[in-house]
Amino acid sequence: MTMRLAEVNGIKLAYQVQGAGPPLVLIMGYRLNSLAWPISLVEQLARRFTVITPDNRGTGRSDKPVQGYAIANMARDVSELLDELGFAQVHMLGYSMGGAIAQEFVRQFPDRIKRLILCATMAGGPSATYAHASVVRVMRDLDGLTADQAARRIWTVTYAPDYLARHQELAEAQMQREIAQPTPLHAADLQFQAFAEFDASASLPDIRKPTLVLTGDLDRLISPQNSLKIAGLIPDAKLIVVPGGGHRVLWEATEECVAHITGFLGAVDEGRKAAVMTPMHKNASTLAGTLSLTAEWLTLWPATMANAALDCLAIARQSVITGSSSRFGDGKPIVLVPQHFGSDLALLPLLLWLNALGYRPANAGLNLNFGGVLSDRRLIRSIDEITTRVGRKAVLLAHSSSLPLALRVAEDRKERVSDVVVFDATYHAKPKNGVRTHFIYACWPTLAIMTQLPQLLRNIGIELIDPSVSSS
Repeated sequence: MTMRLAEVNGIKLAYQVQGAGPPLVLIMGYRLNSLAWPISLVEQLARRFTVITPDNRGTGRSDKPVQGYAIANMARDVSELLDELGFAQVHMLGYSMGGAIAQEFVRQFPDRIKRLILCATMAGGPSATYAHASVVRVMRDLDGLTADQAARRIWTVTYAPDYLARHQELAEAQMQREIAQPTPLHAADLQFQAFAEFDASASLPDIRKPTLVLTGDLDRLISPQNSLKIAGLIPDAKLIVVPGGGHRVLWEATEECVAHITGFLGAVDEGRKAAVMTPMHKNASTLAGTLSLTAEWLTLWPATMANAALDCLAIARQSVITGSSSRFGDGKPIVLVPQHFGSDLALLPLLLWLNALGYRPANAGLNLNFGGVLSDRRLIRSIDEITTRVGRKAVLLAHSSSLPLALRVAEDRKERVSDVVVFDATYHAKPKNGVRTHFIYACWPTLAIMTQLPQLLRNIGIELIDPSVSSS
């Protein structure tokens, strides 16, 4: 099994192919690449299927652009990969965010799916059950952490507590495989943004493909209530809740999950005693040979798992989407510059609001903004700290009375500042170096913050800073 690259949807997408038989695509979740799949799970599935495991956009050996992470677009990445491989129709398993990609894939390309498996995922939308704010912070607040620190932080909410206590060495070995090709923070942020805004609830009743919904009853990140909802919306979907399983139920109960998966997919090929040919790859003679699927499939459908397990969960519902004008942010750093003779303290509510929207706001370090050299130095230090930690250029958000200060510093730190946004603007002033400026003609702070600012910030794309600038 070797890693290959395919030119799809404007990027290079890495993927691996293993095994022989009916094609089965495994779509990984947030931040992880194809090396994260449990080794045993892939090996066992590859005995019966041609298993295709792509690195999602932004992960592994795939390209890591600063755009194109919408779930609908990532589904197109997979579709074009299948075109490249010559697969017209496949089984698909989507895990976590990968489950969102799978839902979108079957919506866009229903004829390409034979059977669908959705594991530890959600349909999104206003009726979804979202993780508690403390869990969301664990998953998202990763700036300044090394790859292993981020992984150990995240596993506290993705593994079931009992599993982590009993299998620390396995979790550590798994983590080392996953961080061999760490996902950059900007890609993780953009994936998080895309998943937070995903909503397939209206399209699920239109799915006419056999569907298995699989989840653990102790999933703190994506509540099993979401799987219950998905199974209720997709006609004739089957729901399995694994007792004691966390968000990483595929890792914690691999043997059981393989039995459920193979049992579900085994019913597809009623003529499976005949050899199943795999398609020709454009750049290889074959992906694999033939396989006679004569094994007796295990079908384990625990009848009583769902009820009590779902009832015992009390995860608070917390939607990260507060409305169409306040869609989730992309994690870019935003430095708040108080008005002249103003203080950082006055901007604390705005800072907290921007953080809740998905950005990384920081204060200017000004207990009192006199607008002189000392203010310049403190603002520069704040910009340098946040941009070094996040690896992206900052946006300065300033009151019009602080516009001279904001423009001076933006011109001095043009390698670290991409845009300046000015509230209560009474005139236009363009910095000499061409740093983009945006003017909002409303008092600070007013309802304009809740309406104009979120959309403006979304229109400002991510700009990575040069690593040499960051290190210096």
